[in-house]
Amino acid sequence: MVALATAVEKTFVPSVLEAPPDSKEGAANYSIDTVRRLKQSLKKSDRLYFLIGTDAFKDIAKWHEAEALFGEVEFIVASRPGYSLADVANALPESLRPAETVTKPFHKQPAKGDLVLSGATLHLLESVHHDISATQVREAVAAGKPLGRLLDPPVAEYIKKMKLYKS
Repeated sequence: MVALATAVEKTFVPSVLEAPPDSKEGAANYSIDTVRRLKQSLKKSDRLYFLIGTDAFKDIAKWHEAEALFGEVEFIVASRPGYSLADVANALPESLRPAETVTKPFHKQPAKGDLVLSGATLHLLESVHHDISATQVREAVAAGKPLGRLLDPPVAEYIKKMKLYKS
């Protein structure tokens, strides 16, 4: 899907890092494992960022080795409508999460700026040019809705052909 989505951008080079040749069909592929593989090819002084939408970030504490992932990368969290700075902070794994007394004043503050905590650094993107999330795509597919307003035709066709995201 990445190759199809980026085909028009000649300077983009899709990676197969998320699909290593030794993986078995249907085997779990965790972000922490991908990050660790990638970091093996980087210099110690390199900084690695993990881009994610707020809607997906809300479940980050449930991810495999979530706390370790925060130790390996800095997160760039793309804001979505309806999420506050407190929502982002409260989504962190419990051991990294600020106390409720710290986050309470931020319930009405938009998710923007930087959040630097012991064990986690988050850069919050205030504006995203396309208000489309992977969550919306999966929900649309599951509901049998058309994908034309969400995705380029080749990507939408691939999802349909491969029967992805069906319940």
